[in-house]
Amino acid sequence: MALFCRGVPRLLVVAIALAGFCLLPPEAFSRGPNLCLWKALFHLGSCPACGSLHALAAFFHGRFVDALAFNHNVLVTGPGLIALAAKDVLNYVSKEAGARGVWK
Repeated sequence: MALFCRGVPRLLVVAIALAGFCLLPPEAFSRGPNLCLWKALFHLGSCPACGSLHALAAFFHGRFVDALAFNHNVLVTGPGLIALAAKDVLNYVSKEAGARGVWK
């Protein structure tokens, strides 16, 4: 199983992220402080990643037009998260099935 940081399974991290994006509406991310490092360090109006959390939350709520309005990177990051989770699940299932001799 692919590991993330300090031995934490990547599937667990991706599953928590996907659950958060599915449970929290995009408006929930507007209530917190602005954590953009680019804006803080370089005093930029916006960076290429600004709006990504809002966009991913809108994407996983099926609000695709809103997601694109927040950040166009969601066209890659949304399906990418789904593909990463699917890959990890399939790897886990195939290892479990192989360990039990199901595929033999």
